[in-house]
Amino acid sequence: MPMVLSRDTLRGIWPALITPWTDDELDERRFVDEIGAYAGTGVHGIYTGGTTGEFYAQDDRTFERIARLACREGHAIGVPVQIGCTALSTRTVRRRVRVALDCDTDGIQVAIPFWLELKDDEVAAFVRDVADEAGDVPLILYHTPRAKRMLSPALIAEIAASVPTLLGMKYPSVDAPTLRTILGLVPDLCVFVGEDSLLPMMREGARGCYSSIAGLNARILVDLYRLATAGRYDEAQSLHDAVHRLVTEVLWPMVHDEGLWDSAVDRVMRVAGGVDVGLTCQGPYRSATPEHVERLVAWCRSNAPVLLGQ
Repeated sequence: MPMVLSRDTLRGIWPALITPWTDDELDERRFVDEIGAYAGTGVHGIYTGGTTGEFYAQDDRTFERIARLACREGHAIGVPVQIGCTALSTRTVRRRVRVALDCDTDGIQVAIPFWLELKDDEVAAFVRDVADEAGDVPLILYHTPRAKRMLSPALIAEIAASVPTLLGMKYPSVDAPTLRTILGLVPDLCVFVGEDSLLPMMREGARGCYSSIAGLNARILVDLYRLATAGRYDEAQSLHDAVHRLVTEVLWPMVHDEGLWDSAVDRVMRVAGGVDVGLTCQGPYRSATPEHVERLVAWCRSNAPVLLGQ
């Protein structure tokens, strides 16, 4: 049965699920193992269908298999599941929402369609249409520059007021002044931020993080979140510093200097964390190599062994 999420209860660390591929098909065994590895880590939920999960490479059959397995296995380890339903049209998103509901998802995560840049009224109509399809199942808006539109705080507030099932946003790039403005307009909106800004943004009212770094070590992100929630910011600082250095010294150079996308880098972290999801991304995007995994592990051992649980 689905678990109840609300603006009061949606919070914490939600790892992004990677889609393991074998012979160009979803590797169900490895996907099930990936989810099972989060059991007992303290994470607050799991989700599918972001860049990490290569939503853009999923045909209808693959999407349904992923949604069904994610809900079944996530609920089996006692955590709620959000199914990412992002697509290029309202029609396709609504169809994916219906599949996710049939799989007993606990929430729908969706970015706005992005082939053509949406106007404000089109954004609002899209969110209302998706909410209508989802019924009582809550929505989380994935707010990303890749969708070609960054919404103003005023538009976010307008949509949140008209769509009560919109619980929150995944907004990794939000800065502190924008977060304050959003929460000033919609105090109970659940805004989730990036891992390397989690500690300072939780001081401003952020609720948690939809995380790919949790693939490397979920317990560290959970510890960071719990310390911040308890107001123990000084104790959390060393964990924040380790995560921030990982992002700036290892992950960003792989993206900016070597041309990997985050879908590839996220696989590097999960494999380095001991879970075999494979390094292969769907084309035309390049994949990482075992050397990238070795480099990340070596950096952690030398600079931030806590990220490896050491």
